Amino acid sequence: MKLNLFYIILLFSLLGGIGMYFTGRKLNTIERKKSWLKYFTYFLIIVFLYGCICFIKNMFWIICLSIALVGLFEIIHLQKKTLQKKSLFCLIFFVYVLVSVGFYFFSSLSQSLLLYTLFTVCTFDAFCQIAGQLFGKNKICPQISPNKTYEGLLGGLFMAVCTFFIIGNILDFSMFVTITLGFNICLFSFIGDLSASWIKRRYEVKDFSSLLPGHGGFLDRFDSFMAAGAFVFLFHLFFTTT
Repeated sequence: MKLNLFYIILLFSLLGGIGMYFTGRKLNTIERKKSWLKYFTYFLIIVFLYGCICFIKNMFWIICLSIALVGLFEIIHLQKKTLQKKSLFCLIFFVYVLVSVGFYFFSSLSQSLLLYTLFTVCTFDAFCQIAGQLFGKNKICPQISPNKTYEGLLGGLFMAVCTFFIIGNILDFSMFVTITLGFNICLFSFIGDLSASWIKRRYEVKDFSSLLPGHGGFLDRFDSFMAAGAFVFLFHLFFTTT
C-alpha cells in the first residue's frame, strides 16, 4: 500500500511539473526560477510528511505541533511589526488557537485518515494554483486573494476528486466517508487558504515570513492543511471512520 501511494505522489508530481512547465513559459527568468524553487520545495515537504506518517506515525504529533507553533510565532511577529489593532490580533489569535488544537489532535488519528487528508489537501492546493495560472480569468475574491480564480478552483477540485476516490479505494474507505470527507477537506482547505490571505491583507504583507524557500512562511504553506486537519478531527468525533 505504501509503495502504491508513493507512486501516486510521483505521478501527481510529474503532472504538476508538466503544469509548471507550461505556466513558466509566461514568466520571466527570475519568476520562473522562483516557481521551480517553490515546486521542488513543495515536493520535498509532501515526501517528508508522507514519510513521517508512514514510518514514524507515533511522532507525527511533534510535526503538527511544530507547524502550529511556528505559525503562531509568525502571527505574533506580524503583530509586533505592523502594530495592528489589538482587537484584530485577539480575534485572529483566538481562531488560530482553536484550529491549532484541532490540528494537534488530528495528528493522533489513524494512519489512513492522515494519508487521505494529506493527499487530498496537497492535490487540491497544488492544482488550484496550476489550473489558475493556466486558465484563470474570473477572480473569486480579488480584494482578499487576487490570484484565486474560479477556473483554478474547478481545476483543483477535479484533481482532488480523482485523488480522493483513488486513495479512498486503496485505503478501503466507505463511499460515504470518501465523498463526504473528500469534498469537505477541499472546502476547509479553501477556507484555510482564503483566511490566511485575509490576514495578510489586513497586515499588509505578501507572506507571513521567509522561512520556506519559494513559499514564504509556514502559514503560507500549511494554512490549508491545518484547517482541513482540524475539520477531519471533528469529523472523526461524530462519524465512525477507519
